[in-house]
Amino acid sequence: MGTRRLRQLLDFVFPPDPGALRLLAALRATLAGVLTFLLVMLLGTVATIPDADRILGFALALFITATVRDGTPRQQLITTAIAPFAAFAAATLAALLLDQPIATAAVIPLIMFAATYGASRGPRYASLGTVAVIAYTIGLVTRLPPDTLPMRFVVLMIAAANAAVIRRVLLPEKPQAELARLSRAIDAGIRNVLDKIAAAITSGAWTERARADLQHDLRRLSETILLAQGRVAALSGEASAEKAHVRQLLKIELATERTARVALRDLGTPADQTSLLASLQAVRRGETPAPSESTARLSATLGLLSQVMHDPPEEMVTASTPPSVSARSGLRPALQTAIAAGLAILGGNLVSPNRWYWAAFAAFVMFQGTHSRGESLKKGVQFMIGTLAGVVFGMLAATLLSGHEMLSMAAIIVAVFLAFQANAAAYVVMMFWITVILGLLFGMLGYFTPDLLLMRLEEAATGAACGALVATLVMVRRDGTAALEARLAFLRALRELLRSASGALLDDKSQLGLAAQILTAAQRFHDLIALSQNGGYRPAGLASPREKTERDRILLLEPIEEWASELGNLALQPAELDDPTLIRSVRETAAHIDETLADLIDRWATASPFTQVPSEPAEDLGATPRGEIANRAARLLLRIDTALVNLASR
Repeated sequence: MGTRRLRQLLDFVFPPDPGALRLLAALRATLAGVLTFLLVMLLGTVATIPDADRILGFALALFITATVRDGTPRQQLITTAIAPFAAFAAATLAALLLDQPIATAAVIPLIMFAATYGASRGPRYASLGTVAVIAYTIGLVTRLPPDTLPMRFVVLMIAAANAAVIRRVLLPEKPQAELARLSRAIDAGIRNVLDKIAAAITSGAWTERARADLQHDLRRLSETILLAQGRVAALSGEASAEKAHVRQLLKIELATERTARVALRDLGTPADQTSLLASLQAVRRGETPAPSESTARLSATLGLLSQVMHDPPEEMVTASTPPSVSARSGLRPALQTAIAAGLAILGGNLVSPNRWYWAAFAAFVMFQGTHSRGESLKKGVQFMIGTLAGVVFGMLAATLLSGHEMLSMAAIIVAVFLAFQANAAAYVVMMFWITVILGLLFGMLGYFTPDLLLMRLEEAATGAACGALVATLVMVRRDGTAALEARLAFLRALRELLRSASGALLDDKSQLGLAAQILTAAQRFHDLIALSQNGGYRPAGLASPREKTERDRILLLEPIEEWASELGNLALQPAELDDPTLIRSVRETAAHIDETLADLIDRWATASPFTQVPSEPAEDLGATPRGEIANRAARLLLRIDTALVNLASR
């Protein structure tokens, strides 16, 4: 029990990071900030630069490095080059409005509206909006006059240049290396799954905890494979390379999930135990299990998994863009953000006429990356928990390090690294470290008092309360609405995938976008799962009818997504459909599926629960004789068609 609790605590503080992607991103951001801070200090020996501009350069280098997420290196460089101008415009506005408190406050909701709306239009606008909000807020904190603006522009250009140097020269992004690390993480994930199965075979049965641990490992493996698919999409410049690697990843995921499902249903007889354990150990070591006389279905499934894992990888080439993701309308969250920020400014003024911007910032973050009322409220609670813990620790750290600038800077660097390493994977932890950073920064600037962090807590609570009020009463987007939209987005992606897969099978022609469509459908389903988890649904015994309906629908969609992925996998292989009866069956089934999906997309409501369709074990995922592909594809289409008809009839 103690070890399990410790593992959960470590996972919370240091969230799992397959492939060390967040670790490297945090390292890049931290190095860019530190390099900028040192260069600005050096520049300060020959020019007059306020200490506050060191902080501005440090912060902007961090956020430029961390938030630029365009699809290609060229687009990333363009966004990085534009970022200092957006930051300078915001800093200039803050400086010019210093003596006009009403105008200063009135601008905040407008900037936050633009940043939130821009985030829905693409990664470039999301990055520029974030940089502008940070620059304006720092301008309000430091209150530097307009005559310092020329050197501030120089500082911002240094920050952007360092961000570019770190990301393109010193620590460039290497999708090939990242994919290799993710592949090792996938292997480790498979070994974890096999270890859970081996433990169950040894004990002779599954316990509830063992089942939960296995499902946890499967979810983590699926997330890692999804990251790897994203890396493949970023790498592949030729359709053949992209198809081969997406197909290989899909094979591994499907084979591992099938192995786990078979094991959950049937661990074999006691006579099978020795043989099964030997096969498990062989697959775990990356070897092919010896032929076995075991009658357990698990034995054959392990042989399949071993075969899939030994498929030779093909050489990859560099680089194109990942599959595009359609932007959701950002008008609703942008208006909510602006209204919440305005209310927070009014409420924050009651707490402190000089620190109200903290309340506005708290309201701002509640609507970033959220899609419903429940998600916004949950993020507000996480913001408060992280801030409260950070205030306690930050007061202690700032008091101990008061007067020791270099030690404070070292502590800030460590805290910045830990904050960016947590990032969106552990929002509470990130807010904890950001609050600690603020305490240390104010200590370095020479005006830290414990009351200052307590005031930040009060302002944060005010901003969160205003955000919660707006999320609950203004342009409310309920969790059910968000879930419905996520389901419809998945159905649209599913329809495109099935159209392309069926077309490839029927016409025997390569579909260049098919691999990307497989990845997009998987991502849409992953988004749907994440949204249902973030909705804060209660345990099954306490769930409302709507929550039970949501769970039932996801259970129904899960096998459909799996079958569609396998169908896409088949369509990426060369196929020969020469049986007229089979061709007619495939064509008619595909047409009926398309009509059913079109009808569902048009009229899907959230009124009644659906029963679960059991996920039937599929056939061999390895290399398939060309004549067998048609039969398997037809069976998969019939399963999908049956499940969708069941769904549409409710």
